[in-house]
Amino acid sequence: MGPVVDGQEHEGWVVPLFADGAQGAGTSSARGVLIAHRPDEGPCNGDRVRLTYRDGSTAEGLWQDGTLLRGDGIVHAHTSGQVRHEVIDQAEEWRPDAAVVGWAAGCTCGWRGTPWTRVPPELADPAARRLATAGLWAELEAADENRVRQEWHRHIAGWQALEEVEAAAARQAAAARALDEAVHAALAAGASEADIGRVTGMTGRSATERLSARD
Repeated sequence: MGPVVDGQEHEGWVVPLFADGAQGAGTSSARGVLIAHRPDEGPCNGDRVRLTYRDGSTAEGLWQDGTLLRGDGIVHAHTSGQVRHEVIDQAEEWRPDAAVVGWAAGCTCGWRGTPWTRVPPELADPAARRLATAGLWAELEAADENRVRQEWHRHIAGWQALEEVEAAAARQAAAARALDEAVHAALAAGASEADIGRVTGMTGRSATERLSARD
C-alpha cells in the first residue's frame, strides 16, 4: 500500500499483459488470469448495462456486440437517442496463464511502468527486461516480481517523501507544544526562567521570548 494523494490511493501490483493490449486485474485462479476492464473501453460483452434516454426512460440488460439484450427479448441498439450508458455489473473475463506475454508495474491511479517481456527460461535476461516463469503459471518468482515493483516504488517516491516531511513536521509541532506545557508547569512550580533556559539549552532571554510568543 502506498500513499494517499488528494484522496487517491496509490497501491501497486504486477500487471499481467496480453498481446491485444488487455491487462490482468491482479487476480488469478485455476481459471487463469482475471482481465481488468478499463473505464475508457465502454461496456464489454456480458456486462449488465443501463441505458438512459433523453426522456428520462431507462433500459437494463446484458451487453452483446453493441446492443442491449433485455430479459423480455427486446433488443436496444446503441444509438444517438441515449444520453448515456452505465455499466452496472461487469462480466468476468478470464484468460489462460499461457496467454500472458509480459508484465508491467501498475498503480491504482492508472499509472503503468515500462513493460517486461515474457520469454522461455533459457532466454531470460532481467537486464534486457526479459523475464520467465518457473512453470506454466504467469506468476513471477519473488526476485523478478521485486524487479518489476521497483518501478512502482520510484513512481510513489516523491509522495512518500512528502508524507515523511509532513509526519516530521507534525512530530515537531507536537514536541513544541509539549515543551511549552512543561515550561509553564515548571514556572508554576517555582522554577526560574534562567533554570528553564539552562535545562532547555536556551538563554534566559530566549526562553522569555519563547514564552512571550506562546502566550
